[in-house]
Amino acid sequence: MAIGLGDIYEKLKELIIIMDKVRENTEEIRELKKNQEEIKKNQKEMAANILKLMDGQQRILERLEFKEELSLLKIKLAEHIAACERAKA
Repeated sequence: MAIGLGDIYEKLKELIIIMDKVRENTEEIRELKKNQEEIKKNQKEMAANILKLMDGQQRILERLEFKEELSLLKIKLAEHIAACERAKA
């Protein structure tokens, strides 16, 4: 079975098509890796921001608790002063 120039030409065309597809796939893989790295970076930034928000919420809760405790102390002090005034009278 003899291989002619036409057969070689057809095989070369197939090889070029395959090489083009490999090049396209390589470029797509490169782009996907780039996007994946960017997604990971964004996820890290989001996690850091969430931690900051949680810390801020904790501080707000602590301040609210402090204000509530202070209000209770003011009420107790007012009651104590009133009791002292009644005792003097």
